[in-house]
Amino acid sequence: MSGDATRNGIEGLLHRWHAARAAAGGLPAYEDMVLGNLGRMASRTALVGGPPGHPRLLWVGEAFEGWLARPGADLPLKDLALDDLPGGLAQSLREIVGDVLAGAEPVRAPCTRVAGGVAYTTGMLGLPLATRGAERLVLLCLAGATTRTNLLKTLFRSTRQGMVAAAAMRDGAGAVRDFRVLALNDAAAAMLRSTVETAQWQRLTTLLPHLRGSAALAHLVAAVEGQTGGYEASYPRPDGTTLHLRIEIAAIGDLLGVTLTDIGDLKAREASARLLFEHNPVPMWLAGEDGAVLAVNDAATAHYGFPREDFLSLSARDLAVAPEPGAAQRHRRRDGSLIDVEVFSGPIPFEGLSATLTACVDVTEQRRAERRIAHMAHHDALTGLPNRVLFHRRLAEAVATGRPVGLLCLDLDHFKLVNDTLGHPAGDALLRQVAERLRACLPADGLVARLGGDEFAVLSALPSPALIGLADAIVAALGRPFALPDHQDVTVGASIGIALAPEHGEDPDVLLRKADTALYAAKAGGRRTRRLFEPAMDAALQGRRALERDLREAIAAEALEVHYQPLVATGSLAVTGCEALLRWRHPERGFVSPATFIPVAEETGLIAAVGEWVLARACREAAGWPGGVRVAVNLSPAQFRTPDLVGTVARALAESGLHPARLELEITEQVMLEETTANLAVLHQLRALGVRIAIDDFGTGYASLSYLRVFPFDKIKIDRSFTAALGREATAVAIVQAVIGLGASLGMTTVAEGVETEAQLAALRRSGCGEVQGFLFSRPVPATELRRLLGEAAAPWTAAA
Repeated sequence: MSGDATRNGIEGLLHRWHAARAAAGGLPAYEDMVLGNLGRMASRTALVGGPPGHPRLLWVGEAFEGWLARPGADLPLKDLALDDLPGGLAQSLREIVGDVLAGAEPVRAPCTRVAGGVAYTTGMLGLPLATRGAERLVLLCLAGATTRTNLLKTLFRSTRQGMVAAAAMRDGAGAVRDFRVLALNDAAAAMLRSTVETAQWQRLTTLLPHLRGSAALAHLVAAVEGQTGGYEASYPRPDGTTLHLRIEIAAIGDLLGVTLTDIGDLKAREASARLLFEHNPVPMWLAGEDGAVLAVNDAATAHYGFPREDFLSLSARDLAVAPEPGAAQRHRRRDGSLIDVEVFSGPIPFEGLSATLTACVDVTEQRRAERRIAHMAHHDALTGLPNRVLFHRRLAEAVATGRPVGLLCLDLDHFKLVNDTLGHPAGDALLRQVAERLRACLPADGLVARLGGDEFAVLSALPSPALIGLADAIVAALGRPFALPDHQDVTVGASIGIALAPEHGEDPDVLLRKADTALYAAKAGGRRTRRLFEPAMDAALQGRRALERDLREAIAAEALEVHYQPLVATGSLAVTGCEALLRWRHPERGFVSPATFIPVAEETGLIAAVGEWVLARACREAAGWPGGVRVAVNLSPAQFRTPDLVGTVARALAESGLHPARLELEITEQVMLEETTANLAVLHQLRALGVRIAIDDFGTGYASLSYLRVFPFDKIKIDRSFTAALGREATAVAIVQAVIGLGASLGMTTVAEGVETEAQLAALRRSGCGEVQGFLFSRPVPATELRRLLGEAAAPWTAAA
């Protein structure tokens, strides 16, 4: 949405909230504010609810989830840590939700997260709501564009320390003779009595001629050669004044980072140094030429845990663990604990003696955070395995050696079903156990990584036969049941694709692509197996991509067709409705089976747009049928993830003029497996439009009976596998009769799919089935032919049709 559209949407939300509160005399109701009322703002919103003190994200719009940078549905807000929402978002969201619930008023506040040295700030609006069951909810909405602030540039410009970046300049013999200033901040330019524009790109000895042959230049040269550190020095300025500096140098190859700290004021205020020393919050002490501590401030005694008398009996060297020159050191406190410190020291007169003032900054937590960030940048937070970035680097290094190396790409079979049925915590527990089993299978020289989701990769220098054996061992190991906490054992299995270097290529990306192509072939070949890459696999993959491309073109050109299969009353054989079924007549391929192109549409995300088109076309066609004939349209799970499914159905009815009672929406168990508050709310909103809701393929899922408990369907469609078994399997009749009886007791119509014989029809009649559908009556036909059949079926339908 544009900035103006977002602002208008936010103001509209606030206006509706205040109006609803005035009308209700209390908090506006969730049902009045949210259900069907968010419109284009739905993508930018999230709903928070749950028991007091334990808020959770109940549902999350697409733009809001993109802003979170991770899946958000059912995310708990109370115990979020850095790993869950990095950069401070967790604390911001908790505070906004807490303020909204505490004040029962709208709250606007910025949410800021930090990533890669950049602060991303987004306005957030929180609205308190209540349900008709008195539950307290909070509607969160992204209230504006995200602003970016480069923290490194901000710090670089704002610090009072001079900061200079320089590059070494070498002579023909390779010796460093000078340095070129690449960048500097305003503070450094002021110290040099210059400007940033004047000093940048200058040779250092041109900018400061007195440096030629000086100790200062020697320090810089030594830093390039690996002798980094810090020192204090004084330099004459062009205007005749003296610049007293503390200089810290860091080198990466021929590049230098120099930090300049002006200590002229310190030297000018030696008389007040003791007061500054004693009350300074930074641990500090003075040491004589022999290293014995002459004085120590309160901050040092408190931080290190030594009484003053004990501290004064120490030598500065007694605190250091394996003391090394330079600012970064490790010290031991009185209790034995170790801390990382940055040590700053310099000469200072003390009671007529030459002494050294030392100040220590405890950077233990900073170093720990840096190590953690470095690890997180190259490892998966869930499993601790190397991530895609590190694995790609290791693969490139292995290929570069020229020695044979094998690459295994694998993913879990039906992992999504575990997440959908048992929840994401169970899925996470499964992934951790998968990582453990992969580590156990790996040879000593092997590397295993998690590339993302349920995708893993293995790198090994085993010869080809042993590599195939490793793949078989992994398939066997991951095929054994997994014991998940609070759940029964789960079995998933894995498919593996294998590529070899240099046989299949020497480019890491090419090898990954070929291993992925072999993985696709393994999955297409029945899963729970492995495939070694073959050139023919590329052709098969190209064929699938060509099919996807053709499907996109067919959708854009509206070249798909909707055919219709009649539903017949079992007793009278009168047509009661027709199911809309998608068909594709390709100019070169001929009729493409839905079993071929529907999975492609689902995998590529095209199914939502196609489903909306089928719905509109079916409603327009059904509006011209006899008044008692309904149309049934399938809704895919992907359509439930769109922000305005209810609006889409309402528009299809309004534009076609079809009465809502003549539209029947069929859903699969996948929608119910995602049994979220949002999905159930959408089903109730669709019911409120006046349409009928049917559950398709009943009896093939894991918990079909539970679906009937959470939502009162109008119709149950018995899967064709049970119809086909009638007359062949004694249990089939019992199951069909049980489903029909259950439907009758709940006031639901039952439909049997796949009726192809008179014997099946007779058995279903005896069982009391309400409607039937199948080739015995008609195959799916185009709309023109259906209109002819409906005209001929004004009398009861005959099986001969």
